[in-house]
Amino acid sequence: MQEHESPKTRVVLLCGMLGITRLLWREYFHGVRDLLEAQGLQVFTPQLPFGQRIETRARFLAGFLNDVDGPLHLIAHSMGGVDARFYISHLGGHNKVASLTTLASPHRGSTAADHEMDTWYSPYRLLPAVADLTLDAMSAFNRHTPDHEGVIYRSYTATRNRSQQPWLTRRFGRLIEEVEGGNDSQVSVASALWGEHIATLPCDHFELIGLNLWLNPLQHRAPFEHLPVYRDIGKWIRHVEGA
Repeated sequence: MQEHESPKTRVVLLCGMLGITRLLWREYFHGVRDLLEAQGLQVFTPQLPFGQRIETRARFLAGFLNDVDGPLHLIAHSMGGVDARFYISHLGGHNKVASLTTLASPHRGSTAADHEMDTWYSPYRLLPAVADLTLDAMSAFNRHTPDHEGVIYRSYTATRNRSQQPWLTRRFGRLIEEVEGGNDSQVSVASALWGEHIATLPCDHFELIGLNLWLNPLQHRAPFEHLPVYRDIGKWIRHVEGA
């Protein structure tokens, strides 16, 4: 690196329960890496263990970031936000993390997880992550995982009318709505609130990463553009870093 060049601000994109960085031929955060890199940010995309416990995934994250210098700005979708909080609070992540921005992360759990754990024939019961994301489990998690005062916590929530949620996950939306209120078919607005609340976005859980699961050609649904959200996050990060 030449003397006149300054190190790039580092951003880490954290995936949800799937843990993968790509969904078949497309990136999990569709188009987001290119957008953030165009803003002059350096982007890391760790792969975390599919469906494993929060602590297990957080330890994988810690290992991935061990040789990555801070300050780091974490942008996390869904369960990735909870993994990040464990890393920051329990694994020394506060020493290098400057901010955590979560998008529809189940900080207070999800009624959908409770339902699947209570349904003996549900295949989701086999996933340790689901047990960790019940309402009671996340209540205990929050009691033992305090925010670190040196880290900025920000959150985006999301909600779609149940009639406009993907039919594949609409039943979860109904269950969550009955107990927690408005939701994106996976996580309620109330659960996704953490730190400074930036906005409630008019989209489902998957539109937040650019994945459109709306399969009904006979019913119109207003489209949601996810990239402007990440563009705003990138601008905020650059502002914080004085770039």
